[in-house]
Amino acid sequence: MDSDTSDPGRRADAPPVRKRDDVLVEAARRAMRDLQAASVAVYLPVPGEPMLGAAVAAVEPLGIGLMERLSMNDDVYPSVVAYKTGRPTVAHSIDILGKHPEFAVFAPYPLTIASAPLESAGKRFGTISAFWPGIFRQIGSDDLDRLAAAGREAARELVPLAAAGISMQAGEVPVIAPLSTAYPTSGEDAVREAETAPFLYHVQQLALRLPKALSLEHVVHEVTRRVLAGLKAQATAITTLENGRLRVVGASGCSQLFLRQLEASSASSGMPEERAMTERRQLFFGPADPGTRDRIESAAAGDDAEEQVWVVSPLLVGTRVFGTCSIGFTADGRHFAAERAALNALVPLLGQAFERIRTQDASHALARKLQQTLLPRMLPSIPGLASTCRYVPTSGGLELGGDWYDLIRLPTGGVTAVIGDVQGHSTAATVVMGQLRSAVRAYATDGLSPGPLLRRTNRLLAELNTDLFATCCCAWLDPETGRMRVGTAGHPPPLIREASGNYLDPQPDVGPPLGVDADYEYTDVDVHLEPGALVAFYTDGFLGAGPGHEVSPSVIDTACAASHGQLEAIGDEVVKRTTVLPRAADDAALLLLRYEEPAAQARHYVRRLEIARRDLQGVQRARRFLRGWLSAWNLEALDDEAQLLLSEIVTNALVHADSDVDLRIRRYPDYLRVEVRDSDPHPAINVGSPGEDQAEGGRGMMIVSALASTWGNSPSGRGKTVWFELPV
Repeated sequence: MDSDTSDPGRRADAPPVRKRDDVLVEAARRAMRDLQAASVAVYLPVPGEPMLGAAVAAVEPLGIGLMERLSMNDDVYPSVVAYKTGRPTVAHSIDILGKHPEFAVFAPYPLTIASAPLESAGKRFGTISAFWPGIFRQIGSDDLDRLAAAGREAARELVPLAAAGISMQAGEVPVIAPLSTAYPTSGEDAVREAETAPFLYHVQQLALRLPKALSLEHVVHEVTRRVLAGLKAQATAITTLENGRLRVVGASGCSQLFLRQLEASSASSGMPEERAMTERRQLFFGPADPGTRDRIESAAAGDDAEEQVWVVSPLLVGTRVFGTCSIGFTADGRHFAAERAALNALVPLLGQAFERIRTQDASHALARKLQQTLLPRMLPSIPGLASTCRYVPTSGGLELGGDWYDLIRLPTGGVTAVIGDVQGHSTAATVVMGQLRSAVRAYATDGLSPGPLLRRTNRLLAELNTDLFATCCCAWLDPETGRMRVGTAGHPPPLIREASGNYLDPQPDVGPPLGVDADYEYTDVDVHLEPGALVAFYTDGFLGAGPGHEVSPSVIDTACAASHGQLEAIGDEVVKRTTVLPRAADDAALLLLRYEEPAAQARHYVRRLEIARRDLQGVQRARRFLRGWLSAWNLEALDDEAQLLLSEIVTNALVHADSDVDLRIRRYPDYLRVEVRDSDPHPAINVGSPGEDQAEGGRGMMIVSALASTWGNSPSGRGKTVWFELPV
């Protein structure tokens, strides 16, 4: 049996689609009346997604039990079963709640649900579902027959519409058929009910959905689509008040002139939005009001471009005004009483959602800043050793992770690499992480190898009496010889991939986590690295195909193949392929080292220059530094391009990152690589087309993109590295 997937790009508000919706509304109305149901919904496929979406619903005022999106892969929903099998199906809300507790938000009472396919002439368009309150409602064969007949009758009318190219896919929000169409009333009551039912439904849906919104964009999108569909508005603009000026955070159907005026306005500009904020009340502006002319874009207003009606409401939290919500309609004889009432109910919901997200974002930014401060500002430059790191934080609001990493240059010329994970997601875990990182740096600088270093750190954590434990993997490496020693405390050992693609297995003794047994004697083992060896340290926020919390070697192999051996690209590929948990579940840290060649040999081909923050001569010094080493390496032919690219990146780092800059030049047999590291985590941006209004840094990145053989942004400690390569 085929299912219809025609014309996903057709606009849901196009007139031909209304013919389809009229058929579905009548089917829902008839089924609701014949079956004495509390609500009836018609589901159609969702464009581009394996889901069914509610296209039409006949509802009581609270829209009983209606979920607007159902996954095709979830057979707990009777609509999905009916769509897949073509058979009428019955289910109870208790069956759905067992797998989807969130269903209780939409139906906090027992329900019985019956669904039947919309099917005719070998074509299955969707399903029709009826809802009754009460889990003990008996659904007899006669009920299912009537529901199935309603589905068949509606499908017969859909067949010629589908043949004419009318979309048979669900829109973003359902068309709401008011209660009066199912149980007919007369006179003013019917008119009033027909006007208010969609508004009640969509405001109720917003009341359910906005408390779960995770971002300002999510709130604006949810409000905009329901206002446009449910209130049949032509335009909407939502602003917030920031530093005495309005900022548009979401708009649809508005003219560019209006949006520019709104963005340029202040709290004393005299615009209708300013009046609404000053008077702290909803204002209504009719078609003749000059203050709201030409606000709706002509395509949305159609032939009635001059007949504009606007309702402007202040957004309030308590007595504090922090923005506005403006809704535009074309005047069509309506009195707009229902619309204004709906907006009065909507404004407090918007205010609460905005305030919650603002508070959450501020707290999350503070938590993120604390965590970033405890990570290394940038990784050190070690001759013969290339390094990069990745840190993927949690997205759980105030949750803080305890993952950390470090690369420590030793006075003896060696280097210590460490990665660890403190138990829990809290401020306490982050504080302990900072204490352990400081201790490990001190012990490593004292010359301790991994085993003794872990023993001393273990005793320190036990003496702190934090009731927390931590896993940790530590390695010491001599870049002169390639000798490495590895020890681990409850942490997966690093993956060591040779240039040939084979893996070394150091088999260290994996002791208990730090803080569990204060007297445990940790040990370490010897490994010898050949040039080209890749060493991957990671925490358990990264998961691969291996058992437990181990990243599979196949993940590293695939990342190496996809990145053509570029270390930063390998890091990006590993993150993309292994962070399979929701980011609210755990943070993740990754430290990659590649042993390139003995340090004495590498020193001839790696050069480093430090530029102090706000050094006005920094770019000039960097150009002289580069010119000198290109001459020493007989690469004068690259001088013009390399200096232009270097100037753009160093300028970008000094001006926009406002931090110290670490410049590194690497000479390889086939290419020259230039790296500029700073402590600003925000990536350098390649701004759009040359015709756009661009920041200086954006134009610089466009030049880099145009002239370099390859370039990129890579995390480096809590900052970033902007790099480019030129062929030799």
